Amino acid sequence: MAKLASIDLPDVADKKAKSSIPSVKIEGDAVTRYNEARDQVDAATEVMNQLKPTLIEAGLQAVFEHNTKHADDSKAILSSVNLTDEEKEVCMFTWTRKDLKNAPKQVETEFNRLRMVDGKKANINDCAAFEVVAKFDTGVFMVNDKFNPQRYEAFVDAMAAVAAEYEVENPLSCAKVLVPKADFHDKRWALFDVEANIVIQSVLPMQVNLKPIRPDAK
Repeated sequence: MAKLASIDLPDVADKKAKSSIPSVKIEGDAVTRYNEARDQVDAATEVMNQLKPTLIEAGLQAVFEHNTKHADDSKAILSSVNLTDEEKEVCMFTWTRKDLKNAPKQVETEFNRLRMVDGKKANINDCAAFEVVAKFDTGVFMVNDKFNPQRYEAFVDAMAAVAAEYEVENPLSCAKVLVPKADFHDKRWALFDVEANIVIQSVLPMQVNLKPIRPDAK
């Protein structure tokens, strides 16, 4: 078994904490190789973060342009495109229907500015609505696709009673969040042009992914 020994380390932490951390010597060069690999990962991550905005912008533009042109054909709607460059490398961009966090006031502000393809002012209530979310199936709070306050309060009271009985904190945590309506991502291509859809993505964002596509190694 390796012996513990206190040695001087690079100044990476508080001096008091530094002197109290023991060091263990191991066989081989695993630490060196790991640290070098981590340096490479950090450098690569920095480059990826610099390039992501360019690729995401190109992917969103391509997907949104296609979908607005084919708004009347649901079978033609797509969520992925392959991005390629002069080096003939390929990276697949995918726009998913997974909601990301948004700022409701910002969403409302932008929707008040937006105009639909028919020139009419956009109504955010036709596109998004508040829902109550919790750490379990929030569908129990909905009746006929609408949030039911009575049912919500009944569940909260019941959970509070059980928590009090066992003298623990109430595990139920709920909050209102703004989310697109169920059919919004089917209707948005006919309602808004490309520029408006890109604005909507900026305030009511959906998750996007980038995946390098490489030929199978021979």
